[in-house]
Amino acid sequence: MIKRLLFILLAFLFISDVSSQAYKRVQVTLRDGNILKGKNGIITNESLTFTSESMQKTYALYDVNLVQAREGKTLKWALGCGGGCLGLGILTTILQAGQYNEISGETYSAGTLLAGSFIWAGVFAGAGALIGHLTDPWEIVYNRNMSSFLRNLDFNIGSNQAARINLTMAYKIPINKY
Repeated sequence: MIKRLLFILLAFLFISDVSSQAYKRVQVTLRDGNILKGKNGIITNESLTFTSESMQKTYALYDVNLVQAREGKTLKWALGCGGGCLGLGILTTILQAGQYNEISGETYSAGTLLAGSFIWAGVFAGAGALIGHLTDPWEIVYNRNMSSFLRNLDFNIGSNQAARINLTMAYKIPINKY
């Protein structure tokens, strides 16, 4: 009895992959050649779910040839660059508002300095978004033709009267049906 439980526990831990993987942006190539783009992609052992054109779509992995994903660096870079510039502008406003500028011979008000800070923050946020978009390539996260060895293993555990425990293992050979 203890051996049976230990085997079941080990088989469950090492063989079954019940976790799902989530991706912010996905590009899906279906078996019929259609290419779909979407957000919030979730890949499980049996299906792919994502949002495309404001509708949630679900496909069996059998119908999917390729799934590519992006990490989503665009927003991070935009917030980092724009936020850093805005922080520097606010610090400058605090330190320089009402001070006489010897170079230009003017005294800048806090409103003028803040307006300039927001404009420069917008410019830097746009540059950060561009950098994030260019440094975030599509990565292959699922390829039906290159599926892993463990996904094709099938373990069956049962019992019958003749044998106390019945353990079978089979390997499902992937066949491309085009």
